[in-house]
Amino acid sequence: MESVKFKKSLNEASRITSIEIEGLLVLENSQQLKKELINVINTLSDQVNIIITYQDEMDLSCIQLIIAFIKRMDEMNVSYHLDWNLDENQKSLLVNVGLKNELLMNH
Repeated sequence: MESVKFKKSLNEASRITSIEIEGLLVLENSQQLKKELINVINTLSDQVNIIITYQDEMDLSCIQLIIAFIKRMDEMNVSYHLDWNLDENQKSLLVNVGLKNELLMNH
């Protein structure tokens, strides 16, 4: 199974300004995604761009991890922009599980 690719961009102070998440965002990869998100939480800059690309498959386990990460950034007063291109099935999944507001999360 394909793993999750996790790329970071840093500013001159070595703080993370951008995170790109790519790959199959499914239960089998959720532990890897969780580990990557935990590893970066304390090295974020004041503003972070989160880009989620090439998510042919995505399930609720990874969506919940991403939302938990974003809520933690809120607690830390980190501004963010979430950029993900969801197909209609993925949008429908978010709406059906009560995460309609999370479709366009930005702070």
